[in-house]
This record gives sequence, structure tokens and C-alpha cells, in this order.
Amino acid sequence: MRPSRRNRSRRRRIPPQNGMQRQRASSLPTVSDRVLRWLLNHPSLDRLLTVALRYPRALVIAAIVIGATLTVWHMSALLHAPEAMPNLTRTTDVHALPSPTIATTPASDVVPFLAAYNRASALAAAQGQATLLAPYLAPDGSAWQSVVAEYARRANAGERRDATLVRWGILQSDMSSHGGWIETQEQWDVIVTVGGRIVSSRRGVLTHNRYWLRRDADGWRIVDATTLEVIR
Repeated sequence: MRPSRRNRSRRRRIPPQNGMQRQRASSLPTVSDRVLRWLLNHPSLDRLLTVALRYPRALVIAAIVIGATLTVWHMSALLHAPEAMPNLTRTTDVHALPSPTIATTPASDVVPFLAAYNRASALAAAQGQATLLAPYLAPDGSAWQSVVAEYARRANAGERRDATLVRWGILQSDMSSHGGWIETQEQWDVIVTVGGRIVSSRRGVLTHNRYWLRRDADGWRIVDATTLEVIR
């Protein structure tokens, strides 16, 4: 009995003639292939390459000269770009612009003043006496009015606060010899008691503060202040 053979063309799902046509189409050379083949077969190119390889130093010097020429050409194009496009601004012109008015460091005597104010704030909160903050607050400012109202509320509730300043620092400021504002970041540990009983104990309370100050005849005074708790 003769063994039966399977029709492989039926399993491929592609007729044999179609596969041959695809293979023939893929083997056709492109335009770049024909140009490259013509250059390689041209005898003048072979002679030129043979002569050039006999002088390697000349090839290196020619490459250096060509590279330097291209570099100079690109640099000159960049230098003349603002003249061709007047809307562009050169880098030197940008650096010549005036710097922002916000100062990174306040007046030298403002930092000790704020440090003393923070110490007085902790003492006033522990004793419940707003008068301890009077030397630091302007009497006609909103900061003093807010402090008086807050300490009146604490007195009615019998509330005391044990506040400890862990760390603080200056974020930014805009100060002059007469006044300005300064932003700080402060971290406090606060324990609140009512009638001798602890009702709240918070560690690492992080606040973002802005103080508006002015210089009076007897020194700096805080006119207004805002406090935002970043981490409660």
C-alpha cells in the first residue's frame, strides 16, 4: 500500500504562487541600494579611496578643518539669531533684568525679636496673661485685638496651655528699615488643660505663619499675624 501524502499548501493557507510573488517582491532592490551598488562598482571611486588611504594624516587634518568650519558656522548662526528674530531675548539680557524685591534674609534685629516673641507666647499661654505679649504687639493692630479676645475665652473656660517651641525657621521675607512682612515655619508641642485636667496633648504641631511688622519709636511691633496649621 502506498503511503498517502498531505497537501502542505492547504495547511499554510497561502497558495505557493503567492508566496513566491512575495519573496520576489521583497528581493527587489531599492533606490538607495542601486545607488550604493553603482558607487561601489564605479572605478573612479576605488581609485579615489586608494589614493586617500595612502595619506591618513591628510584625512585627519581634513576632518578637523571640516569640523571646525561647521562649528564656526553654527556659532555665527546662533549669534545672529536675535538680529533675524527681534522678538527673542538673549541670555545676557535676561541676567540684566532686575532681581525680585523679596529678600531671603530679613533685618538683623527682626530674628531676635521674633524669637523673644515666641518665648513670651509660651509663657503667656502657661500663665494665661495676655499682658506679657503687649511689648511685642502694636496696640492699634489686629494682632493685639485677637490676642485679647483669645485669652478672654481661655479665662472663661479655665484653659491653660503648655506650649513648647521645638524648632522654627524663616521661609521668606520682604523687610525694610520701617517695616514689612516675614514668613516662618514653627513646630510646637501643645498640652491643653482645663481645671488641671489634660484635655488635649499634641506633639509636632507644624504651623505656617506670616507676621506683618512695623518699627515704632521703641522698636519692632507686630501689627497683624496669620497662622495656618500644616500638620495637626
